[in-house]
Amino acid sequence: MTTSDEPPRPEPGKIESLEQAVMRHVAVVEGSPLVNGKARPFLEEIAFRCRDLDFADALAKAAAINLLDEREQGASLHQLLVEHDVVAKRGGVTCFVPDGVADYLAACHFVREYPRGPRWWRPMRKFLRPLATWPWPDSETQLYQVALWWPHAEAAMRKRLDVLLSRKHCDPNVHFVAELLHRGLVSADDLRVKTVEILREHLTQPGRELTAWQATVSTLHVLEPVETLDALERLGRLRTISSLRRLNAVDELAKHDPARAWQVLRVLAETLSGKPLERLEVALTIQQRHEELGDSALRGLANTPDMGDLQAEAAKLTGDTELWAEKVGSGLDISDAARLGLLVALVDADPARAVAAAEQFASTTRSDSTPVKIAKTIRDVDADVALRITDEVAWPTGRKIAGPVRLDAVHLIGELVPSRRFSDLARLSREVEDEDTQLKAALSIVEQRGPVDALREFAANSRKDRDRRIKAARGVAEIDRRIGGRLLVDIAQSYKPADPGQLTLLSEAHALAPAAAATALEELARDSRIQAPFRIRVVELGVFDKAKTLGLYQHIATTTSDKEAARTAARKVAGMNQDLGEQLMARLAGKFTADRAFQLSLALEAGARGKPVLRQQVLQAGPADQRVQAATALLDLDRKLGAEVINKIVRTRRGGQIRVRLACLLPDKQALEALLHVVGDQDHDDVLIEAGERAVELNAERGKRALRELVAKRRLSPRARDKVRKILER
Repeated sequence: MTTSDEPPRPEPGKIESLEQAVMRHVAVVEGSPLVNGKARPFLEEIAFRCRDLDFADALAKAAAINLLDEREQGASLHQLLVEHDVVAKRGGVTCFVPDGVADYLAACHFVREYPRGPRWWRPMRKFLRPLATWPWPDSETQLYQVALWWPHAEAAMRKRLDVLLSRKHCDPNVHFVAELLHRGLVSADDLRVKTVEILREHLTQPGRELTAWQATVSTLHVLEPVETLDALERLGRLRTISSLRRLNAVDELAKHDPARAWQVLRVLAETLSGKPLERLEVALTIQQRHEELGDSALRGLANTPDMGDLQAEAAKLTGDTELWAEKVGSGLDISDAARLGLLVALVDADPARAVAAAEQFASTTRSDSTPVKIAKTIRDVDADVALRITDEVAWPTGRKIAGPVRLDAVHLIGELVPSRRFSDLARLSREVEDEDTQLKAALSIVEQRGPVDALREFAANSRKDRDRRIKAARGVAEIDRRIGGRLLVDIAQSYKPADPGQLTLLSEAHALAPAAAATALEELARDSRIQAPFRIRVVELGVFDKAKTLGLYQHIATTTSDKEAARTAARKVAGMNQDLGEQLMARLAGKFTADRAFQLSLALEAGARGKPVLRQQVLQAGPADQRVQAATALLDLDRKLGAEVINKIVRTRRGGQIRVRLACLLPDKQALEALLHVVGDQDHDDVLIEAGERAVELNAERGKRALRELVAKRRLSPRARDKVRKILER
């Protein structure tokens, strides 16, 4: 439970003094006919209603309840109370005087209503209910209620007060009970003992909010002043609690016994405890109050290992540059970053000490990168020392230092000694182990308009990572396009066959060194060991003239076993020169004979040069559809040759249905003669009948005559005879 506690307010008066004030008010008001002899109940009702209403509304409500005609006499009632000093305006608000009377009258109202003690039903259900904050909105009224009921309902009061003091609700409600005891409104030694015990516990409770803790101190002090001061002194000296709470104890003790508090503060300064940051904050606070004592505390923290990096901050707050130098030079129990921060301050405050401490620091760092930062910090104070520190990082002996750290050191050397800028970078690019640093060092030379030798040497080294070599070659190209391009061409040779990255790189190289790149690309295109689709992509880059391009496509088409790629290359040729393309297609058609369908497709694209293959496709046994397609194409190219080939098949005895299909391709007159020849020839019944049927479609008379002759001279099956009959009956 949390609280925004404040100390109990001073006792405005005992019950007896408040009762006397009320009786005086009753006496002066009672004689007025306006109150009709109901002065006390009337005043109590007003006070009770003022808890929720402003004074005017409370007055009207009380007048109505006591059967006083407020509508006619309201102004007079208010005037009566003002004239007899029962109420007065304070801060623009009308209220009872003196202080405490209103709360006492409201309490009397409750007691008058419930003389035997509180009841749970309304409006008593909120009486002594535990709350999360102190003071309560109506704590004064409830204090007087407890005091008035105590003589007649002590058991009930104790029961409710015990709830307030329970472990669950005592924080912050213990302050209500303490207020009762402090004012003497009730007398109960057992309650006092329990209340003091709870307050003692809260006083030493860790993590308690400051305002709540201060309220606890104040409340305990009014009950047990001597014991409270003793407890505060013990807290201030106790090393097992936080320094901040100990300082709070000193502050509270100083309010009552400054000399005693000073002694405790000295102990606190020498024995700071708690979390490191809290200790530092308390030491700084002590320093602000007493410089010598605070400096002593800060020095102690600066040499306390468990303060960690805050040792440096504590040392800085002392302003003692000798201590700063000590922590910078030999502060092995703090981080490099903290020592660096202190070194920066020391350079400004005492340059000579800073340089000496820096050299010692550089030899005791935790990180290899720190010495370079040290050198950068003191370079403007002592460049020679900065250079000496940096050289030991750039060119280490007997130990390994990461490449990026050495590169950083070499850059600083170049700034300190410009004449070494390029030579040291070149040396590093050759000596350092990791390639990334080698490349960065070489690139740095070129970026600063230095010699390109180191970068070119890196790019040309085939043992280096290819991507880094490419980056190096591009860097060279910024200085010399031709050399950079040739380096890219050389790097491209490291790719595996048919790697797309090789083409990309050679294309980039062509823009820098056209001749070298073109030569490399032509070698790829002519290399029959490489997949043909990749070789075609090489030619498609468009770096060759027309003649060279045609030649390369023809070379690819004739040297690959990949028939699809060969046809693609041939089509590329045809797109540039139709005659050459058709020749190449015909050549390929003669080469790829294993796949009749593919061979036919090549022959179809070969134009007139494909006639031999088409003739062969028609004459050779194979799928009928392919033979028909070949015959159709042959007729389109050479009608005479096509008719000759078809007639040869038609006159082949027992050639099957292909005889009929091919015959139907001829012009009508030739087709009719061919079909009649088939009807009169030897073949399967179905072939002969189909030929006759096609002949009927061309010439009904001659076709039917041929079918009748077929029936007459050939022994046909009943099914075949029936089929012929149906054709003749059409």
